[in-house]
Amino acid sequence: MKAGKILLIIGLIVVGAGAILSTRDIEPYADYALVIGAVLVVLSGSFRMRNK
Repeated sequence: MKAGKILLIIGLIVVGAGAILSTRDIEPYADYALVIGAVLVVLSGSFRMRNK
C-alpha cells in the first residue's frame, strides 16, 4: 500500500473515533480527534497527488 492510502485509512479511523467520542460527553478529546483526522485526510490527498 502507498503512503497516501495508509494515511487516508488512518485519518478516516481517527475521524470515526472523534465522531463516536462527540456523542459521549468527552468534548475536548473529540475535538482534537476530529481535527487530527481531518489533517491526516488532507495530507493523504497531497501524498496521493504527488505520486500521480
